[in-house]
Amino acid sequence: MAASAPKPISRYDLLAMKLFYIGKLIGNQEPSHRVGWRSSETQEARFNALLAIGDIRGKSILDLGCGLGCLYGYLKEMGWEGQYTGYDILDLMVQGARKRYPKVNFESRNILLDPPRRQWDYILISGIFNHKVKDNWAWIGETVKLCLRLSRLGVAFNLLETLEDRDDPTFFYAKRKDLEQKASLWSGGRSKIVRGYLADDMTAYLYTPGGARG
Repeated sequence: MAASAPKPISRYDLLAMKLFYIGKLIGNQEPSHRVGWRSSETQEARFNALLAIGDIRGKSILDLGCGLGCLYGYLKEMGWEGQYTGYDILDLMVQGARKRYPKVNFESRNILLDPPRRQWDYILISGIFNHKVKDNWAWIGETVKLCLRLSRLGVAFNLLETLEDRDDPTFFYAKRKDLEQKASLWSGGRSKIVRGYLADDMTAYLYTPGGARG
């Protein structure tokens, strides 16, 4: 029997993420700080970049790595109407999101281990890939390719950007050229990278064959 392929994200990686967010949840009151962002302004700048993937009016959205449901709250402030689902691998986050928005569908789920059996129009991923794990590109690739199968129109995710080599023990920084190449490969050439909304961030749009390319 062939040996199974090593997982790009290990139990140790998951524990490190859990401890990171427990510290944020305990030490802060502002929702954006409690999910690891510097401010609500930088969080919302990332949200705006993700939401620009296409026309989201009336569409179904999966918020992968939903945290405390901040994206849902932002969507409702914008007057958005549609079907929202929030997944997070951390029970503490899901519990907090349900407390803030008790009528919304939040679920604790690792989609690589337990893939859902439904589709959404768009899948949006903010911040989860910033954590350093054993093999970041393998983890990102597995997750994004699965999300493309689960989405009707497209997937958007963000990454921290670096212009030079750096070795950060906590956070993963990617080069724009690497992201462009991988996003194009994963999407069959139906991809776009946007930058400039924050100094150290970039967002990738990957479209399905049925999605309208921006």
